[in-house]
Amino acid sequence: RLSWPAPSNPADAIDDAEFDLAVLDKLVDADPQTTIGAANYLLGANVHLGRALRARARRWLRRWTSADGLVDPDAAALAALGKHQLSKRSYSPTALQNFAACPYRFFLQAVHRLEPREEPEAIETLDPLTRGGLFAEVQYEILSALRELDVLPVTPEDLEDASGLLDERLDEVAAKWHEDLAPAIERVWLDGIEGIRADLREWLRRAADDPEHWRPEWFELGFGLSDRAQADPHSSADPVAIDGGLSLRGSIDLLERDPAGRIRVTDHKTGKVRAEKNFVVGGGKTLQPVLYALAAESVLKEKIYAGRLYYCTAAGGYEERIVEINDEARKASRDFVAIVKESLEAGFLPAAPDDRECDWCDYKRVCGPYEERRSKIKPPKPRLDALKRLRAMP
Repeated sequence: RLSWPAPSNPADAIDDAEFDLAVLDKLVDADPQTTIGAANYLLGANVHLGRALRARARRWLRRWTSADGLVDPDAAALAALGKHQLSKRSYSPTALQNFAACPYRFFLQAVHRLEPREEPEAIETLDPLTRGGLFAEVQYEILSALRELDVLPVTPEDLEDASGLLDERLDEVAAKWHEDLAPAIERVWLDGIEGIRADLREWLRRAADDPEHWRPEWFELGFGLSDRAQADPHSSADPVAIDGGLSLRGSIDLLERDPAGRIRVTDHKTGKVRAEKNFVVGGGKTLQPVLYALAAESVLKEKIYAGRLYYCTAAGGYEERIVEINDEARKASRDFVAIVKESLEAGFLPAAPDDRECDWCDYKRVCGPYEERRSKIKPPKPRLDALKRLRAMP
């Protein structure tokens, strides 16, 4: 059978793989009480297979074990984890957001640095990552050009000239990306670029009509990044430390100042709106507004009024989510840092995904398809109390 490439009778198998599949086929829907030990030979057939099967079995136990991720590591493992403590190396807000989604995902991505295997394929459509990168590069180019011309903030009177300059910068950036990506279908590529052009023009128009007159002053303000082709002159090559002992790295898309002198940081988003209204850290999954604001205070030595997510495309409806940097926001940041710090110091980063976090996880092949079910049979107290408290934070 195509769905199970083995004969129904194990005696008809032509190799070990077919024999194993034929045996297992009869056990799939059988009564476990009548088939005890039927596949026990697999534990001794291959030392690696035996270890894998035992590890998978331990993950279904109603207690936490070393098969559930990073759980109760020995002294050597804890020593190796020492260089990954929050004060020993820098983390990006994007990496830190993985902790609330699933501590083991955070461990695999931020500590082990595991990444999905890249497979070359023809560019037939603008995927979200490509679109977002191209969009951000054009924003930096046009803002830098407008600053040189001293026409920031853009006004309705300047909009026509600024839009023409935007078209020029988009054509230049698109030509460079076209050369690098070699899209397979030219018409699809051109349609994607025109979609970006429409979104950028609307973003610029809304900026010109802004009744609060926020003036862009810093673009791509980086900290802890040394390989950025586009970076504001005020960027810091060193990571910044924020309250709680977190060393942070990243790049802020835009910082603006209003006529009253208040400063806000903005992280541009080119997809659909994901953040809820009236959030602060969004259960630990939306950290950019608060963490970027605190990092900007360290780099610029100025008070930051607010952090903002701006969904600046038609897909996001040009909506914004604003977090005022008040005592509540600063406390939420400290609480988040304390929870992550405690888990790293204890070496407790289990596979404990939040609801539906496994659906699109890059590490599903590592954990298998049943991690949400398995984690729900583990004892939640006291070891998951802090994680549950984090996920409940606004």
